[in-house]
Amino acid sequence: MSFKGLSNEQLIAAYLNAHKQRLEPSFLEMLFNEIMRRDIYDLLFETSLRT
Repeated sequence: MSFKGLSNEQLIAAYLNAHKQRLEPSFLEMLFNEIMRRDIYDLLFETSLRT
């Protein structure tokens, strides 16, 4: 599955929403791996603190 069509902000929102809904761990892992690949973990951390 590819997440290339998502902006960094959309990817993070998708991850946080999927985590909140307790979706399949393998799906969360794919989203998280893409976050790490894009090197936007800091943005994820900052965003998660605000929500």
